[in-house]
Amino acid sequence: MSPEKLRDEDLRLAELLEQALTEARANGGYMLALEQALKLVQERNLLLLKARSSLLESVAVEEVDELTGLPNASAFNQALEQVFTSKEAFSVVAFDLDHFNQVNSQFSPGVGNEVLRRIGGLVGKSLRRGDVAGRLGGQTFGLILRGTTGDRAYGVCERLRMAVQKHDWNNLQEGLKVTISLGYADRGSYTSAQQVLDRANRFQLEAKNSGRNQTFPGSYY
Repeated sequence: MSPEKLRDEDLRLAELLEQALTEARANGGYMLALEQALKLVQERNLLLLKARSSLLESVAVEEVDELTGLPNASAFNQALEQVFTSKEAFSVVAFDLDHFNQVNSQFSPGVGNEVLRRIGGLVGKSLRRGDVAGRLGGQTFGLILRGTTGDRAYGVCERLRMAVQKHDWNNLQEGLKVTISLGYADRGSYTSAQQVLDRANRFQLEAKNSGRNQTFPGSYY
């Protein structure tokens, strides 16, 4: 079984355990056993993340987003600093879910959480070993593509965008549609990792302002 398949199963198990833990807290039973089981799942997911990329070797359980199983903003930024300091070629991608607030309001926050969990799974399947994905906050995510710039980075972004768009969201909620807007940048002449991420964020905002469900800069840029 592939690491990605194991990760998907672990994330689903963690979700079910979280639900059971909530019920147990309400009913006053089985809390300790459920908390221990959830901790084991989180630790296993962390091992899978570390096996996937050397940039995540120092990440702790507390730095992994419980909902998506991806590194949080702090862990992502640490990985970005490492790859920037290494002088190797890389690109940073920033992407955001389009009209996500409408998903929460039209359907429910529970549906919104499941959308985010599935996005985490789709991201994991789209990246190569060595790359890093993170949940930077809310519906915003980031990617670190090692050894990838220009048209190749654009291609990775477009494959992920299409994977999200073509996913069968109807099996979660009839009428649900989910798309993402992405921006990417490489190290160029920037003097800090934060500057590269800021540029990716500016391109991501441009993608949203230009109609959403697209990648900036495009291959024509």
